Amino acid sequence: MDDKQILQNATRSAAQAGMITLVFENFTAQLIRYVLSGHLLDDDSLMMLRDNCLRDLKNSTMTGMSLEEEAEIFRQAVENAQKLLDAAITRGRGF
Repeated sequence: MDDKQILQNATRSAAQAGMITLVFENFTAQLIRYVLSGHLLDDDSLMMLRDNCLRDLKNSTMTGMSLEEEAEIFRQAVENAQKLLDAAITRGRGF
């Protein structure tokens, strides 16, 4: 693997990590607003909040790379964010 490929992989990984971090920040903010508004959390509301965050991620954009690279990064970020959100929700139900 040459230096250019290493840099591209690092850029992709950093972009995905940043996107997933923003998804969790968004999820946390939505969760807090939802509860502070007096709503009760149940499975349906958690899935709604999760879906809202994933939709927001899918509707965001990036610059500085080809459309193919951007599409692949988004695909992987959405997939990973969904897995992480599902795991967090499942884990939270255990408390």
